[in-house]
Amino acid sequence: MFLNPEDIQRMERLYGFPVEDQVSYEMGDREWGILRRSQTKGRNHDVTLYVRRGEELAVIAKHGYPQGIYRAPSGGVHPGETMEDGIAREVMEEMGVEIRLELYVLRMRVEFSRQAEKVGWTTHVFTAHPLTTELVPRDRREIREAKWVPLAELEGPISMALESSTSAGLRYRGQLHRRVMEILSKRA
Repeated sequence: MFLNPEDIQRMERLYGFPVEDQVSYEMGDREWGILRRSQTKGRNHDVTLYVRRGEELAVIAKHGYPQGIYRAPSGGVHPGETMEDGIAREVMEEMGVEIRLELYVLRMRVEFSRQAEKVGWTTHVFTAHPLTTELVPRDRREIREAKWVPLAELEGPISMALESSTSAGLRYRGQLHRRVMEILSKRA
């Protein structure tokens, strides 16, 4: 992992200590290939952002997602970047907005596997407040669409679509969303 442990500790001091969970998912060959390609330079993490505007959440859809599938934006911190810089860059690439980080909500450790192979992955989840609100993805090669959705829609039909997907990665995103909403409801 090339995230700097001191930077993670700094983020905990600034934005709170996250709940820590663990899960595991078995992947098929196609998804395994996508995961392995995402591990450039030893990457084994992502940062996921819950950007809320009142009772709406900003979500993205990648080009390969089926219609109706959306999730919170995420991406990797590059070597040499702070988590804050990586988060700001990813949010700008995927949604075209500026944000102010609020809470470090969840650190989810996941073990992805395919047959006897295993990859350890960590998702760092933050909440954020949008400083700008017009969603215009800059990385159109990766992101098909970004939009604001009512939380009820995300917690209902979108979450059900994620959790019933044949994709282990999308099922993971559905479980991650459900866990984040559970944590946030306890803090309210």
